[in-house]
Amino acid sequence: MKKLDNTLIIGIGNNTRQDDGLGWCFIDELEKICFNNDHLLQKYQLMVEDADLIVTYENVIFVDASKNEIKNGFSIEQIFPAKEFAFSTHSIPPDQVLNLCKIVYNKTPKAYLIAIEGYEWDIKIGLSKRAFINLINAKNHFLNFIKGIY
Repeated sequence: MKKLDNTLIIGIGNNTRQDDGLGWCFIDELEKICFNNDHLLQKYQLMVEDADLIVTYENVIFVDASKNEIKNGFSIEQIFPAKEFAFSTHSIPPDQVLNLCKIVYNKTPKAYLIAIEGYEWDIKIGLSKRAFINLINAKNHFLNFIKGIY
């Protein structure tokens, strides 16, 4: 697989909360195929400090579980900086991290969000069967998707 040296892929979630671990599992799937290991990251949540992390990349791909019903079980969409910045001491969404990059560094990487539909959120390690199917479909689609943008 071609290394994407200017791309960071961040899996967001918590693998001890069943399907909330979809973002982490996505990263695990990419690691299994030796995909750009140096630019894969797993995080419980995004923080304001992540603006400093992503600003050095041309492309950033965020991967997270979704409680919303999504056609085909996943979506891949380009995202842009939020129009206004809202500060939180807890987590912030990807568009807010992009906004902070724009404000602080006057630079914004091209960004995408991969949302993968989950179904079960209890304290337990392991994805539900339906979420695992969505994960594999999202990964396969993503591998074709990146061929089109790089």
